[in-house]
This record gives sequence, C-alpha cells and structure tokens, in this order.
Amino acid sequence: MHTTIQGIPVMVDPSLSWKQINTIVAEIIQEWAWEGRSLEKIELLSDGQLLHICSYEKPSVKLIPLEG
Repeated sequence: MHTTIQGIPVMVDPSLSWKQINTIVAEIIQEWAWEGRSLEKIELLSDGQLLHICSYEKPSVKLIPLEG
C-alpha cells in the first residue's frame, strides 16, 4: 500500500497499524533531517517477525559550466 506522510512517499505493509507507521516514519524523517540528508522515499516491509525499513536518499545533481 502506498501513502504520503509529511510529503514523503511511503510504501507500507498492510499488517502495520497507522500509529506504528506514523511513529516509524516520523523518527526516520527526523533522523535524516538531523543528518542533513534529503529523503526521497521509505519502504516498511514486514516478514512476520522483523520489520525491514528501507529509506532512499534523493540524488544530488550539480551542474557546473565548462570553460572553453
């Protein structure tokens, strides 16, 4: 299931409660902001015993003019 939380696309496992999802996503967003990184998307996947959290950083593109 896909949703957007605080402007971040999130793929969530339907077995998780919205309270769990919001808590986890808020912690990840805060952690990334603290580190100065730009978050692109989050995936929360459960295998029954463990929750796999995959977070992806936005690519950074910089353009510089070539002299010539």
